[in-house]
Amino acid sequence: MITVGRVKRALGESALRLAPLALVAGLLGAGGAPGCGTAKESLILVGGEPVDPATIDRDPVAVLPSGLVMLGYLDAATLFKSGMGGEVSNVVAQILPLGPESNFVASRDVTHLYGGVYAMQGADFCVVVQGTFDVAAIRRAAASGATTLLGVPLVKSRYAGNEVFTAGNVGFVPLTSRTVLAGNETGMRRALDRIQRGTLTRSVTPWMIHLTETKGAAFALAGDLSGQAAVATASQQVPFLAGLRYVRVVGNFEAPGVNYAGTLSYADEAAAAGGAAGLKNLEQIARIASLLTSWGLGGAPQMQVAQHKSEVAFTLPLNDTMAKLLLRHGADALRTIALRP
Repeated sequence: MITVGRVKRALGESALRLAPLALVAGLLGAGGAPGCGTAKESLILVGGEPVDPATIDRDPVAVLPSGLVMLGYLDAATLFKSGMGGEVSNVVAQILPLGPESNFVASRDVTHLYGGVYAMQGADFCVVVQGTFDVAAIRRAAASGATTLLGVPLVKSRYAGNEVFTAGNVGFVPLTSRTVLAGNETGMRRALDRIQRGTLTRSVTPWMIHLTETKGAAFALAGDLSGQAAVATASQQVPFLAGLRYVRVVGNFEAPGVNYAGTLSYADEAAAAGGAAGLKNLEQIARIASLLTSWGLGGAPQMQVAQHKSEVAFTLPLNDTMAKLLLRHGADALRTIALRP
């Protein structure tokens, strides 16, 4: 198994300056919202019974159902303090489309985010968002048909005995005043059905969880791509995906803006050699580099790549301008999913 220590041995101490922008673009201690209070019981029933909200708040990963392909983690409070706060708020708005009508400000109220992707060929996902939420204000906004940041009204319905709020194709369920489950319909139903059966224990592969707990990492991405037909298909366009089995990336938001380091585990050494060569010759990087001067984005990002048997370690620093650009593209992609007919 690849470790952060191995990344450092392969690439040197620069690997300590980490930040997986892929997670931030794909996916995401703040002050509390006034008037929220603290509930003595959760807002949902676990196996038909109320539970102490602290049980949910202290272990958000336990809410995620099994079978995920990728697990993502984001220390949103840290990212909001960086120069990319505005872009991150826009990304959060596509997942949790709340605004002032619900007494919600993402940069103030969101602290952490844990997300799971459940199908590489589809868009099934669910995200556990932590922070502080004014549930009464959210209910009032839904009752009044208030327009969300997506430009569509907030609607309340029920599923598995729980209140479900939807806007377009995304929805969310307040689990406690500090934890909200969000996602598309299939992703949320996966989680809610499991909770209704009385299951509130971790079902995520331990190595994925351990990666999110990496000291100094503000965000992380762990993926098990073995057996995913979509990866084999995509490798025809992106060669470094050929033979890719596992993805481990951790990161932070230090100078020059965001940095990431990680490892890709392949089926064998030959596949890893091809993956390393593919990373070094990414056409996408070449295209970006050719446009840097005209866009005024500065120098091309310098990726470091090192192969060790069937694993490939890499680092890539990005400046704020490049990171903001990719975050905007990520928000646009999420908005397309949210508003798809």
